Amino acid sequence: MDTHPNSGLEELRAKLDERLKDLLAPIDLPRLSRLPTSRFLHTALPNLTLIELVSASAFAEDYNALYTSTFHGAERERPDLIISRLAQDSAGQRTGLFPYRIIGLRGNSGEALGAAQFSVLLFPTEEGHYAVPYLQYIYIRPQNRRQDLSELLHTLVLAVATAEAAKFPCPGLGHGQPGDNGTNIKVQVPFTLFETEPPSHGDDDDARAIAAQRTLIHARSGSMALMLRRKFPLPDKQWKYLSAHVQPGLEAGDPPLTLIWVIRPNPALSEDATSPKIDIGKLRPAVLAAVYLNFRHEGFPEENIKLAESVAGRRRVGAEFCVMELGMWGDVSWGGLGRCWDWTGWWAWMVEIHDT
Repeated sequence: MDTHPNSGLEELRAKLDERLKDLLAPIDLPRLSRLPTSRFLHTALPNLTLIELVSASAFAEDYNALYTSTFHGAERERPDLIISRLAQDSAGQRTGLFPYRIIGLRGNSGEALGAAQFSVLLFPTEEGHYAVPYLQYIYIRPQNRRQDLSELLHTLVLAVATAEAAKFPCPGLGHGQPGDNGTNIKVQVPFTLFETEPPSHGDDDDARAIAAQRTLIHARSGSMALMLRRKFPLPDKQWKYLSAHVQPGLEAGDPPLTLIWVIRPNPALSEDATSPKIDIGKLRPAVLAAVYLNFRHEGFPEENIKLAESVAGRRRVGAEFCVMELGMWGDVSWGGLGRCWDWTGWWAWMVEIHDT
């Protein structure tokens, strides 16, 4: 058995469709992966015939059924909106908008095994230029779990975002190597951003167990929670932690949704001693502003977006952003407010996380 950590890279690239091969040709895939490609050679790759950038027709015909069976209606974007977005992208009708991509995995009979659906948030700050993949959905067919397919998808999400960084749409920036737009301006991909439920969230024991297990999986990957904190007024508690996450409702009139923002670090930056350290405190305003801009790019109802922005702004009053380990939560009081039905003030929208 070949134990070199990069063995299997050629086999991995051979599974890519032509669009991904061209896009990822300059990308150093092993640097973006938590796992060595030699492991994928024996876990994920034997189950795959194709890794593809999913088209509108492929999603409608092959991936939609798995997508809709994995997510319930309240958290699931309408498939017709996804199909329309992919079709518009293919027709060149989304120029100037954040890239929207779906990476799909097909099994030995051509069936859909899983996918990752994400936008690439591209934005400048005073500290530099960034590309952050906002991972909206990742899902694997139940019988194909524990085959490292989700880890493979996470790696490819970072790879696509890194490739898109070379086309950073900013005045004066051209095209060049990934991460370098041709003008020696470094475009960094510091982490993947996504949402998850708190570990005690759910209507019954089974749902809470699933949420807790998901949190453990994210914690093992090194993922961190992006939170707000404010001083707790009582003497026995120093901090009150609040969720910084407020997502607009999917349909007109739907209330906002509060989950937890999660940051999954890019392994390439953690290994590169020459890369500047990322100051999340300085970066987070630009990241969250890009998130709300992305909701607009994707056609969320404007009144829903404005409401979510207003709620998030009120929640930040008197609070500061912080990053905390997912595994450090001793007690999470969700209070039945996973969906924010009361729109009267930030107390009704709050997720309280008490440190132990």
